[in-house]
Parts: sequence; structure tokens; C-alpha cells
Amino acid sequence: MERERDFRHPYRPYDIQAQFMEALYGCIEDGGGRYGKSLSLICGSLAWLRDHKRSVFLEKADDDGDDGEPDWMVQHARRERTQEMLARRKELEERLARVREAEERHRKKLELASRLTKKMRVVNEKVRPETKDEDFELDDYESGDEKTGRPQDDGNPLSSDTLALLEKLKGPARQIELEEDEESVKIIYCSRTHSQLIQFAQEMRRVMPISSIPPELDDNLEEEKKENQQDEGEWIKHTPLASRKTLCINPSVRSLSSATAVNERCLEIQRPNVAAEHKCPYLPTKDNELKTSQFQDHLLARVNDIEDLPPLGTKMSICPYYASRTAMRASATEVVTLPYPLLLQQSAREALNLSAKNSVIVIDEAHNLVDAIVNIHSVSVSLSQLKTALAQITTYARRFKSRLKGRNRVYIAQLIRLVGCMVSFLDAAGQDDKLDAELTVQDVLGGGKGKGGVDMINPHKLGVYLRESKLARKVDGYIEHTAAQANGGDGGSKKADGGMPVLFHVQSFLLPLMDPSDEGRLFYEKVGGDIQMKYLLLDPTSRFKELVEDARAVILAGGTMEPMDDYVNHLLSYVPRDKIKTFTYGHVIPKDNLMAIPIDRGMDGTEFNFTFDQRRSEKMIISLGRTIARYCSVIPDGVVVFFPSYDYLANVLKVWSSSSGILNSLSRLKPIFHEPQSTGSTNGSANANPNTDSLLSQYSASVDAGKGGLLLSVMGGKLSEGINFSDALGRGVIVVGLPFPNTRNAIWQAKLQHVEKKAYELADPSRSEEARRACGKAASRAFYENTWLTLSDTTAKKGNFLQSKKAKRAVELHLFLIDRPQPLVDQRASDKMPTRLTKTRKHRGHVSAGYGRIGKHRKHPGGRGMAGGQHHHRTNLDKYHPGYFGKVGMRYFHKTQNQFWRPVINLDKLWSLVPSETRDAYISNKKPDTAPVLDLLPLGYSKVLGKGRLPEIPMVVRARYFSKEAERKIKEAGGVVELVA
Repeated sequence: MERERDFRHPYRPYDIQAQFMEALYGCIEDGGGRYGKSLSLICGSLAWLRDHKRSVFLEKADDDGDDGEPDWMVQHARRERTQEMLARRKELEERLARVREAEERHRKKLELASRLTKKMRVVNEKVRPETKDEDFELDDYESGDEKTGRPQDDGNPLSSDTLALLEKLKGPARQIELEEDEESVKIIYCSRTHSQLIQFAQEMRRVMPISSIPPELDDNLEEEKKENQQDEGEWIKHTPLASRKTLCINPSVRSLSSATAVNERCLEIQRPNVAAEHKCPYLPTKDNELKTSQFQDHLLARVNDIEDLPPLGTKMSICPYYASRTAMRASATEVVTLPYPLLLQQSAREALNLSAKNSVIVIDEAHNLVDAIVNIHSVSVSLSQLKTALAQITTYARRFKSRLKGRNRVYIAQLIRLVGCMVSFLDAAGQDDKLDAELTVQDVLGGGKGKGGVDMINPHKLGVYLRESKLARKVDGYIEHTAAQANGGDGGSKKADGGMPVLFHVQSFLLPLMDPSDEGRLFYEKVGGDIQMKYLLLDPTSRFKELVEDARAVILAGGTMEPMDDYVNHLLSYVPRDKIKTFTYGHVIPKDNLMAIPIDRGMDGTEFNFTFDQRRSEKMIISLGRTIARYCSVIPDGVVVFFPSYDYLANVLKVWSSSSGILNSLSRLKPIFHEPQSTGSTNGSANANPNTDSLLSQYSASVDAGKGGLLLSVMGGKLSEGINFSDALGRGVIVVGLPFPNTRNAIWQAKLQHVEKKAYELADPSRSEEARRACGKAASRAFYENTWLTLSDTTAKKGNFLQSKKAKRAVELHLFLIDRPQPLVDQRASDKMPTRLTKTRKHRGHVSAGYGRIGKHRKHPGGRGMAGGQHHHRTNLDKYHPGYFGKVGMRYFHKTQNQFWRPVINLDKLWSLVPSETRDAYISNKKPDTAPVLDLLPLGYSKVLGKGRLPEIPMVVRARYFSKEAERKIKEAGGVVELVA
């Protein structure tokens, strides 16, 4: 029997968590609700990694090299190799343990000092030298440099001389365990935001996986633990990666608000021609190689998150951005965490020297993966930005006209012609009545009319020139310098916001101009009084293919991954189907705690049709408000309502706050909060707050105070993802419509055409999948173990979210179908007679049956129906029902003992009534030609109910009564149902 795998989960995992960890382990080994998902990812992947390291350790120890040597020499060499590897591991662990002890002493010392003194704020402001026009001159650019230019990230450019400098700064790697090893297997964990990465690091601190050294070879273990294959565990070696903006500790660079400005300034002060006093003092060099090594020890000694790196770098006076990149490549590193852009963009991986070869890539929140790849590789530039860039580059060219030589003059002239042509085209497009349209590269390069001579420009060479010459930064700096001089300044100050130079937008747009493939398209659209030119990536397959082919395994994990067609048919279309394994697990909410109700009509009978054309109907919006009010009057605590878009939410609030009075009715039931679209937007509600955290705090406080709360939010917005409405915060979730994209938009028209061209599937299902995934993400925010909630879908049409086969299985299991909203009673007791159909509130044993004295019922002096059976109507009853009649209110007139004797048994208990020997014989398939016969009457049961599951083994069941569900499941398992008297 296979030994149960030890995942070292810090808590007792749920069954679905254990299944998920087993599936994750098997998926990596083959190489081929967010509730506890992070911990399951950690425990499952690290259990495999440590097992893999153990097997590699044993393989290296057993590698004799020469089969012709005597056995005693082979055994001696094996012992030597084992002792050498154990010594290296011991030295590493002892060094890291010393670091942990020193950090703990330092932490206690700081806590003691903080009680006695208050740390003074240190302001380190350096006076920058006076800036002159000559500082903005371009260096000579030799012809042919653009051929050797290395493709890099547009927002993170590295010049060739900077790369050469970094190569010189690299010192010899330390020859202990932190040396680089290309064959070492790492787990690369990627998530969407820094906050999710920080949360993941905090979860990792709870886990102590098994040791990477086999217990039988570990001298530090007791003999009893060696025999039982037990160990004390081993600390996780983790390296977090982030951008310069997040990790920079240089005050003069960190103060810039733009990430691009931080990148440019960081690279600028590394250039060889920069004076020594202006260089970054934290950059790793040969002189401070020891600091880099010590930083790596501190980084690997315990699990640190992104926020821990800047203080550590400041304390050790070493740049955490570059030092963490070095630690990432060390063979001791086991887990590397980084955000989406650093992993999904090839240029970013090259800049980090991050290789996915033979690694395990875990992408969390993978329902965002396709959108993330598309957004990373899509760029846009507006007409106002192009006009500003044209004015700036023209001013710069006029000022330095006599000093521009050779290729500088040629490329600047080409850039002016190109930007001018783009401006002309967008100006002409602005006169058109179309709000958006698709473009071609010839439209842009030809100024819309095939004129301008720009079609002779090579965008690739021009893009390399802009990166290598740093023209955008030079032009931006000169414009700021002249503006400061005009205002009486000294000309040496930078922009207060450290914003990105406008020429960078033009520079980033050159890449799609030289990409003629069908993977992306060019568009223009009119937005907010301006007109934008966009490049949109339509097919992210090739951008993700390199990662999939290099990695040992790629894990896409998410709480709302369904429907999976986008991933299997689009993103992973080149992967054989037998190499793709999908696993779906339910949520941990008990079955009786969830009720899902699709609604297609309002309380007044108005049909709900929230399509783009019909959803503006005021009558339907008012009916929606009354329906939500009815639900809020019944559902306690917090209710969350999700709308298709911010624009529609604003329109609904406008209608509700008008003469209809819906908003006032809702506010009397529960305090109203709604999600703003952007900072400073309140949409007219007194309780609106532009800060999401503050909004959630107010909503939580209102619910905790017993007032309840109604939170209006948007599918795909800030509150529909990454925020969990657990327990009382989400007793009810109401989904209004589906967020279908607008197919009249030129961008979506191109998407649909591309999907059809690729012959994956029809265009409409792709829209449905995106809408249903957004709806599922919103609804799943409230799926927690101790939560009980009502989930309502106001699009109860054929094929809608809740009724579709592609819908979340968690909701389908508890779906209640109703024709129209009924007064909310307990649907789990819907087989009882509703009280609205009878005036009787009390039943047996009461003379008046809860309806007062009989003499007051003057409209029916003889009583209603069969009333008076023991008095003035007794003759008729005695004639047809002789015998015992009983008290008032009795429904059954004959004294029949055990008339409804129906002891019940659930379906999942049937096999427990079969003798164990017989049961084992059928389970092991020793009796394939026969089936067990189970007669329930002699066993004391009369009726079979359909709860639970039945093994796929045929059996004959005899009973007086069967529920429809029980009969269906028995027949699906191949069994037979027999009714007996």
C-alpha cells in the first residue's frame, strides 16, 4: 500500500484541499473558492519539490562513475560524496540559522529601543549641480548600432554600455551553496498584484515542508525517526522579485512617482560618463561583493515578502533589486515569487535573467491570465500626446540643429516625419462620424492617403535608436530645463511627479508598427474628447508558448477558471490534449447553506431583459429596485449586488433617486454603499467613498452594528475580485445581467473575426465565456465554509449563467428554478402548504382552529366546506365516513394504526446493509456476472431517498417507495428498482 504523502499542511485540510494537493503533486511529477487555495498550492508543490530533491540527492550519491571499480571502492566513494554533500548542506543551514538568530536579536533590540526613544526622521537632500544645455546633447550614434541593439522592454530599457558595465560589476560567485546551478529545479509562483504576493509569502511562513535530505542519510535525526521516515522539516528558501519602483532605496530615485521615470533614472546614474558622486551608492560591485552575499543569506534565512526587501537593503547598504536577482539564480533558492509582468513578458525575463527551463510555474488567479498577456503587449497613444511629442522633438531639433551629426540627424528627421504623419491621420479620423475603426500599418505610415514618405522608414531601426540614444529622456529633460528657466528657476529641477516622457508613448508604439503578423491589430477610437490609436494583441498564444515549452510543468490555478475553453482551445491550442489535465473541486459551503434562484420577472411581472439595447428601460430598472427591496426585507445582514458596468450602475442610481423613490425605500431597509469608478467619483450617493478600503470598512462596520448593508458593485470591478465577502458580509449576492462586451465596437469585431479565422469556435460562445467568467468571479467572493447565502441571477433566460452547463458547478448543485419572484419563504421547506393559501394559523387540538368564534363568520353561517362535521353537518360525514372521527382539524377519519409507516434510508447507506464479505466480492469484481439483491422491508426500511452517491456496481433494490432521484441514480449505476407491497 502506498504511504500517505506528507504535505505538511499547517491545518487539517478539507477533502477538496487534499484532493487538490494530490492532483497538483501528480501533475508536476508527470511533467506532462479561494478558500485555502494558496496553502494547497504551497504544500502540494513544495512536497513534490522536496521529494524531487531527495531523489536527486540519492542519484548523485549513487553515481559511481566507473562500473569496473571494486565494490569497496565504490562504497567508499559513495560515502565520500554523501559526506561532502551533507557537509555543504549543513554549512548552509547553520549559516542561515545564525542569520535568523541575529535577526531575532536585532528585532528585540529595536522593540526595546522603540519604547525608549522616537526615531528621528532623516532627510537626505543633495544639491544637484547647475544644468546646462550641453547636458542634453546626444552622444554620437554610429551607423550600424541599430543592428546590434538588443530587444528590450520599452518601459525598462538597458543600453549597451550599461549592459557592459553590469558585466564588469559582476564578481566571482561564492563557491558555497549559493552558487548558480542551471539544473536546479525551482517553483516560480506568479500572481497579479503585489498584495497577493505578500499574502502568499505570509501563508508560506506557516509551512515547514519535509527536509530535502533523505532521513536515512541525515546524521542530525534520531534513529527512531530515521526508521519511521520522519524529519523535523526544513525552512523554505524563498526569493521575491519586484520592479525597481517597489524595491529602490535610493532617495533621489525612489521619490519619482512614475515607474518608467524610476527605471530611466536608475539606468542613467549607472552610465560610465556619470560622475562618481552622482552614481548610485547601493549598486552591487566587486568592492561590496560581501554585502551582496550577506543580503542573500538574510533573504534565504526566512520567508520574506516584497515589503521586507527595502528595509533589509537599507540596513545592509545594498540595492535589493539587483541583489535579489542574484539570489534568485542561486541553487539554494526553491521558490521565486513575482508579479505577472515580470514573468509574462519576454524582455522582462531577459532583463532579470530568469529562466523557466525545468522549473515548475504556478500561476495563481489564472482567470486573469489571458487578459494580463493581452494588456501587457497592448499599447496606445493619443492625439494630444502625439502633438506634444511633435512639438517637443521639433523644438529640440531646432535648438541642437548645428550639433546633430550623422545618424542622429537622420533618425530625428525620420521621427519628426513619422509623428507628423500619425498626427495628420488622427486629425483626419477625428472629422469622421465613426467612433472607432480598424487600421492598417499602411494607413499610419502613409498619413491616411499614402503620402508623406514615411513608408520608407524602418520602424525597427528607429526603435533601436530611440532605446540606445535615450532621446526621449534627453528631449524631456531639455523641455523641463527651458520651462524652468522661463519661470525664473535654475533649470536643474525635475518634474514633481516624475512622469513618463511623452516620447516614450511614441517609442512603445513603434513595436506594433514593425509587427505585421495576424496576432494583433491597430485601431483608433474617440474617448473623452480625444482620439486614441491602439495596438491590441488578439492572440496571446505565442507569447505564452515559450514558457510552456521550457517549464517542467505549468499550473494554472484559480477559483473561477470555468469555462475552460479559452485556455484549452486558445491559449494552449498547440499542447496535445493528453498533456492537459483539468481538475475541478467544489466549495466548502454546506449544501443547506446555499440557495440559488434565477429570476426572469420583477415583483410586478415586468420581464427582465438586461441586454445592451433593453437595459436602459426605466420601467425595468424600477421593477429591479422593488425586487431587490423585497429580497433585502427578508435577507439579513449584508447584501451585495453586482451590475454589468459602472455606466449602468450610475444610470440605475439616477433612476432610483428620481421620483420613483426606490433609493429611499432601499435605504430604509439597509444602508446603501456603492463602488465608485475612479478616485473622487461618488455617483451622487452620500455613502460613496472613492477609497475601496474605506468603503469596505464602512460597509463592514454597518453590518457588524446590526444595521445590515446593501453594497452595489460592478462585475470585473475593484470589489468583484480579490475581496471576499465572508459570513455576514455576503448573506445575499444578486447578479444583475451579464457583462457581455459591446460587439459593435471595432475592437470586439476584430476579436470575433480572429476567433472565427482560427476556427476555434463561434464568436458568440467566446463572448458568453468572458461574461460568465466575470459573473462567476463576482459571485464566488462569498463562498466560505461557514457562509449561508442566497444567490440570485436576474437573467433567467435559456442558457443563462445559473442554468448553463458551463456555469459554476457550485451553484448548479443548489439551484431553485421559479417562474417569478415569490414572497421569500424557506425554499428548503417548499413542499409545505404556503400560508397565503389558508387563514388557519393553528391546527389540531384547537376548537376554533385559530379563526375566532364561529358565530362571527356571518358570510358563511354554515361554515366553510366540511365544517360542522361533529355538529350540524355530522349526518353527511357519518353517512360516508363511519367509524372514529376524532378531534377538530383531524384530516384522516379512520382509526388506522401505522397508516404511513415509511422508515427511510438514503442511497449512500444501501451498501452498508450488504454483508462485508459479499460487498468486498462485488467491489473487487470477483462476481462480475451477478448482482446483489437488497430487500429493505425485512431490514426495517420502507422508502429509499436519493441523497448521496452510489458505486458504479449494479444491484437490485426492493422497497415499497422510491424517490425519483433515488430511482434515477440506481438505474444510472446499472441497478434495478423493484416495488413490493
